[in-house]
Amino acid sequence: MEKPKPYCLNVHFLRQVLIVADDIMHFIVALVLVVCAAIIMMNTLPNFLHQGIRGIIHVLNDVLLALIVMELLWPIVRFLQRKSFSLNPFLYIGIISCTRRILMIEAEHSVMSQVTNHAATWSELWPVLAELGANVTIILVLALALRLVGTREN
Repeated sequence: MEKPKPYCLNVHFLRQVLIVADDIMHFIVALVLVVCAAIIMMNTLPNFLHQGIRGIIHVLNDVLLALIVMELLWPIVRFLQRKSFSLNPFLYIGIISCTRRILMIEAEHSVMSQVTNHAATWSELWPVLAELGANVTIILVLALALRLVGTREN
């Protein structure tokens, strides 16, 4: 049996050091994401206490943003558990983001029509409808992708 060469031991040791450093960095990123989600939720408390449509809109927006941040955590957790990479969290993030944007567009449009107290003209309305349509299309495509990826990963 041949004795291992010293440089092989050094490479193995350095590889282990890099793996540990990588795990530590992923863990730190995971902690930062959890703290960010907690800060988002704490900042939404004042909006939660307001009894108006704007308060509700801001709460919904902030809760969905916190959900997006927490969905970013799952690939990191899977990595730290040494599980295979999954696209599902990113597809969920896309769906949640588009849903969040649809809700915000509708809320902004609704609030603006209440504030200005006039019906929107077609030239004002079509960009809003186009963005809503684009977001709905993206949600449908991502839902289809989620279905396809889900059946492949099972």
